[in-house]
Amino acid sequence: MFDNLVTYHVHKRDPLPVNDAPSASSGQALAYQYILAANGVFIRAETQFFEAILRITPSTVRGLTSLNQHFRLKVPRIPDILLNTILSDARHTRRTDGKFNEVLYQFYHYGQSVQVKKPAQQATAVSVSTIEGDDKHILCDLHSHGNMRAFFSQTDDADEQAAKLYAVVGKLDSAPEIHLRVGVYGYWLSLPVTAVFTNSSPFKDLHQVKNHD
Repeated sequence: MFDNLVTYHVHKRDPLPVNDAPSASSGQALAYQYILAANGVFIRAETQFFEAILRITPSTVRGLTSLNQHFRLKVPRIPDILLNTILSDARHTRRTDGKFNEVLYQFYHYGQSVQVKKPAQQATAVSVSTIEGDDKHILCDLHSHGNMRAFFSQTDDADEQAAKLYAVVGKLDSAPEIHLRVGVYGYWLSLPVTAVFTNSSPFKDLHQVKNHD
């Protein structure tokens, strides 16, 4: 019944054939393909919102064709005004000591319209969790690190295991920054914010900083 949820492809020549693993939009919870290419092992997945190819193990395999990592958003980008909304709200979610707890926001994409929601959640200075959310329409989970830098922790890696977009923001009181990545079942690829949002403002995009360094 579930034999075709994971498929395998040996990449001998371009172009890469159509993904024969059922997409998440077809109603399957897990659906991805491993690809063996000249430059490593890749994982490929497609949801109703995006398609992505991530290299999970670099290697050299003679006789095959090389493959590049790839991300394509299949729906309109999220208006950057919603990032301003998040920054304003996150700056007002302080503890009595003036410091921040982490806070979670979820971007819901309904085809041509996007909403950002702050679900009921349990939060501390170093964690945030929720049981709410209709995963079918959630394009991106974004959480705040308060005045700490924006980075993905080991806890984030353990939690962010779906085929989904994930973002973290930080340094809210000084120089707000953001880091965005696409996740494919426990593997991740850093993305420029403008791959998903119309602009990174009011945050500094750490993907660009990292790539520049």
